[in-house]
Amino acid sequence: MPNTMKSLFFYYKVPIEQHALLRPLAEKFQQQVQRDWPALRCELLQRPQATPEGIETWMEVYHHPQGLSEDMMLGIERLAQEMGLPAKRASEVFTSLN
Repeated sequence: MPNTMKSLFFYYKVPIEQHALLRPLAEKFQQQVQRDWPALRCELLQRPQATPEGIETWMEVYHHPQGLSEDMMLGIERLAQEMGLPAKRASEVFTSLN
């Protein structure tokens, strides 16, 4: 399988009291990502329930019809830092099944 057929996932923890502050920032971030790479599809998801401690888990998902390049993945990470998204962002890369 070609190395470029990748999907990118970021997940991170958000205290419930920061939801209203961070959601518009995450949405603005994804809008900028789509301006930078118009064919890129972005999703912003959250787990259905917060933890008993009041922590939500959010996930950003990125797909491109031709797969994500290394430049795209690095650009997404760099932009997230520049725009002040949570610093503890775990990332995962998945490819299609062979």
